[in-house]
Amino acid sequence: MPQQSSSQFSTPSQFSGTLYDIRWNEVCLPLILVRALRVSVLVRVLGLSLVGVLLTEWGWSWFDQIFESGAAHLTPLTDLLPYQTTSGLVERATDWTSWRDPLTCAWSWLSEPLVRSARLDSGWQQSMVLILSGIWAIVVWALLGGAISRIAALYLTRGETLGPLMALKEAFQKWPALIGATLIPLIGSALLALPMVLAGLMLRSDFMALVIGLCWIVVILWGFVLAVILIGLLIGWPLMWATVGVERTDAFDGVSRCYAYVYQRPMHLILYLALAIALGWLGQFGVTYFALSAASLGEWAVSWGAGRDTLATLLAPVAMEASGVELDAADGVSGLVVSGAAGIRFWKATLRLGVASYAVAYLWSASVGIYLLLRRQIDATEMDEVVIDEGSEESLHGLPPLHADPSGVPNIDATGGA
Repeated sequence: MPQQSSSQFSTPSQFSGTLYDIRWNEVCLPLILVRALRVSVLVRVLGLSLVGVLLTEWGWSWFDQIFESGAAHLTPLTDLLPYQTTSGLVERATDWTSWRDPLTCAWSWLSEPLVRSARLDSGWQQSMVLILSGIWAIVVWALLGGAISRIAALYLTRGETLGPLMALKEAFQKWPALIGATLIPLIGSALLALPMVLAGLMLRSDFMALVIGLCWIVVILWGFVLAVILIGLLIGWPLMWATVGVERTDAFDGVSRCYAYVYQRPMHLILYLALAIALGWLGQFGVTYFALSAASLGEWAVSWGAGRDTLATLLAPVAMEASGVELDAADGVSGLVVSGAAGIRFWKATLRLGVASYAVAYLWSASVGIYLLLRRQIDATEMDEVVIDEGSEESLHGLPPLHADPSGVPNIDATGGA
């Protein structure tokens, strides 16, 4: 039997470099939520989120002023996240027990108007204010949240970024679908509730109270149908806009995918939400701590030039007005100091609102990541599949459009390229 030469065999020492390159995003698909966290801290995403928060709360306050007797007094986003303050940096940053994650805070903030409108203790005027506030939030975030969802969709699937203006343009093209995706279940629930309203009117009659009371099981079953619709909407409405952002489809497809993903894979949804909440909590801590550090270090550096007493005099009106104390000439503070303090208060409030806006930015980014994971589980669709609008490819890569010649060969259009 011929002997085989030892040169025919290779030893591990003969190989150089890496034998295997593990692509962790493919091995562990939920790691896409880490990339979603990265999307939420992009400057363009935070800017769109800040504009959306300002428009939302401005509209809510405007409705309260119009219907003063039925004012809704909706919770500002900054009140849901207790760390948006520049005082007590070290003490607050190490008090882990009072932290709230941005995902549930943003979700509850945007859901509050319509959730409160369904309560029995809300009068008709307050319910009207709450419904109008909810519709206003849908209109605002269908555009700005749709733009953030589109940015996240392209980044998470293709690793490409989209400018804010182009994202707003693409969101505007799907604005009716984004609005309709949320309104379709709401309108359907309202129409479905009309027979129960008529039954309630008949309860005013003693005889009909007896008849309806004996048939109350019908009311329970009717309420069960409403619960399926509204609970699915309450849990999964961010997935509707993620659907439009990824698939560029219509409102009905967004509604159908939302309910399918919520009710077909509830355990997967819970696990993905738990991971997203944990990552969002870390992101909120980092963003808040960085902002507080920037504010505190800025004041520390200024104090070396201005002196601690001068800076304390300038910051005193800020603290007084923040506590609700109005300043005037009798307080011994000059008008220039009051104006300077107003400027400081404005920029601190902007910083506080900007940090709070991160919560909404993360909500849309994480929703797209969760949508892609659920789509992979239910529809067996690859994670990198996304629909590109006609004309968007050139905006992403800066390439001129291609046009087929008479023989069918694609060529660069010199006129379009110019």
